[in-house]
Amino acid sequence: MSSSFLADKREIEFLLFEYLQMEDLLQQPYFANHTKESLLEMLSSCLTFCDKIIGPLNKPGDKIGCLHDKQTKKVTTPKGMKEAYLQFVQNGFLTLSDEENYGGLEAPETISVCFMELFSAANQSFAIYPGLTKSAMHVIGKFGEEWMKKVCIPNISSGKWTGTMCLTEPSVGSAVGDLKTSAKKQADGSFLIKGIKQWISGGEHDLSENIIHLVLARVEGAPMGMDGVSLFLVPKIRIDKHSGQLKEANDVHCISLEEKLGIHANATCLMSFGDGDQCEGFLIGKENQGISYMFLMMNEERIMVGLQGIGIASAAFLNAEKYAKERVQGMDISLKKDSQDAKRVCIVEHPDVRRMLLRQRAIVEGGRTLSYFAAKLQDLSRHAASEEIKKKSHTTLELLTPVVKAWCTDMGFEVVVLAMQTYGGYGYTKDYPVEQYLRDLKIASIYEGTNGIQALDFLGRKVFMQQGQVFQGWITEQRQKAQQFKEQGLFSEEWSIVEYYLEELQNAVNHVQRLFAQKKQKEAVLNASSFLMAFGHVIIGSLILEQGVLACEKQKDTSISSLDKKFYRNKIITARFFIHQILPEAKSYLAKVFTEDVSALDFDFS
Repeated sequence: MSSSFLADKREIEFLLFEYLQMEDLLQQPYFANHTKESLLEMLSSCLTFCDKIIGPLNKPGDKIGCLHDKQTKKVTTPKGMKEAYLQFVQNGFLTLSDEENYGGLEAPETISVCFMELFSAANQSFAIYPGLTKSAMHVIGKFGEEWMKKVCIPNISSGKWTGTMCLTEPSVGSAVGDLKTSAKKQADGSFLIKGIKQWISGGEHDLSENIIHLVLARVEGAPMGMDGVSLFLVPKIRIDKHSGQLKEANDVHCISLEEKLGIHANATCLMSFGDGDQCEGFLIGKENQGISYMFLMMNEERIMVGLQGIGIASAAFLNAEKYAKERVQGMDISLKKDSQDAKRVCIVEHPDVRRMLLRQRAIVEGGRTLSYFAAKLQDLSRHAASEEIKKKSHTTLELLTPVVKAWCTDMGFEVVVLAMQTYGGYGYTKDYPVEQYLRDLKIASIYEGTNGIQALDFLGRKVFMQQGQVFQGWITEQRQKAQQFKEQGLFSEEWSIVEYYLEELQNAVNHVQRLFAQKKQKEAVLNASSFLMAFGHVIIGSLILEQGVLACEKQKDTSISSLDKKFYRNKIITARFFIHQILPEAKSYLAKVFTEDVSALDFDFS
């Protein structure tokens, strides 16, 4: 089997070690076992795993999909997935950034996030299984009882068990507080869980001997709404709390598999808990605190989903770029049309194709930068030397999380659309990988909270958290940075453009704040999605322009190779392209925020 997996290793190395300066982060005691060289070796190992192991499984997995046996209720994944998951765990990828007592390697989360992008680029269906498993383990580790930690964490980190997140129900989507799944307390302290959960990724499969479901349910007598939701650990196969030994099957089974547009090799299940009134579950933490516990998992997953957007977009772009450099069609437009003897050229020579390709590259590099930057904030929030840096990194990460999820998936999908357009008619066929990328990626803007919900969270809460101090602090820092680079004469025109949009963002927030003060909540959030996209454009414009500045400095080194000269020159061009060709779109986004038009609220949909 062949793989369509492609990755830009030089770009990733630049981002990690030249721009984000991971070597400085490695000075923290937690990362004492790692060096730049060891991380580069890990990166090479990851790229090989993607290209040789899970990449070749992507296309056949899409074609075959998962199979559900209605009699046994079991789900079988496509051939090779089980063996790949075992090798994934054995290579240390599952617990890469976790502590040693989790079976982890204590590498930076930034590296783990980088690898997750690559796994998604190679095979998103596969990447979902360990992504959810890792997050479930973190919830158990932070909020679970001691026996849960002692029994579950070693089995999860070894690959014997996997994990899921069970929130959604057939009649309850994102309004989790309306859930109907119930929990009845038993004399021994356990609970009987009863309900139906829908769209559960990895709800049933053959990759592991047991599956640990984290299930949101309402204890009998608990308040209605979000305040009455609790979190439970529900194993597929019952476990002995003392020895960890597996016992009989729990009253949990897969009713059916969802028929989906994409990610066919990931088992997305309709799950029944307590169909026979014998589903055993165990409370995690305190009653009625389930939503707050689950937010740890959801926030991790939102970053992971953003990475899915960028990973698949990157693979689509690199395949489209490769095709454009090989596909011969037409002649140079600068030649006369009647020059029949003119040499035919590769389509990469056509201006519109070049525009599409550079737009794809700029979006991918921008989204990747934002995602890795967010991951570094997570590293600093946990392991920085000072409490001040930890606190600031944490709050900035909170601000950026919905932007990573929404911007990277919406813009990542645009990249795949442009990649398909680059191929022309061939892109629409199964002869090339882009049509699968398009189908696999579309879900990313929907699950883990639709992008509209991310926008509501961003504009309705994150922008105004701590009385708006976090957002205002970010605006101030960006203005200072722009002014500093302008004084140095570096990209003065481009930094002035960034300054303009920073001012417009501030004006937009002030406008929204006035609407909230006037009790016009619907009007205030009507164009929250547009505001989030504008903010994403501005912050990424600033980040990618900083890389342009760095590339200018690197070019001054006369000892660099010709390949590096080309690389840095292209970084500078990409930065300018983003500022002049993509960032101006923020103006139209913000115009929607400022408009007094509320047609969407006035229209009669009855």
